[in-house]
Amino acid sequence: MEENKDITIKDTQFIGRLIKKRRKELGITQRQLADMSGLSFNGISQVELGRMEIRISSLIKIGQLLGLKLKIEVEN
Repeated sequence: MEENKDITIKDTQFIGRLIKKRRKELGITQRQLADMSGLSFNGISQVELGRMEIRISSLIKIGQLLGLKLKIEVEN
């Protein structure tokens, strides 16, 4: 049974920490993730450090590669 963990993203550093944690859990290097996602090694590094914003399309692609699901909710 799959566990549902809803996480609220607070800022770019939080996104970076989440990506890095999951990448390491899977035993994937930054270089491998860059190659798989079509992004640059430097880009992956900067995203993980929270120094660079990531496009939503890139975030979706990385999420798919890492087995993460992105759900966007709009609050009124």
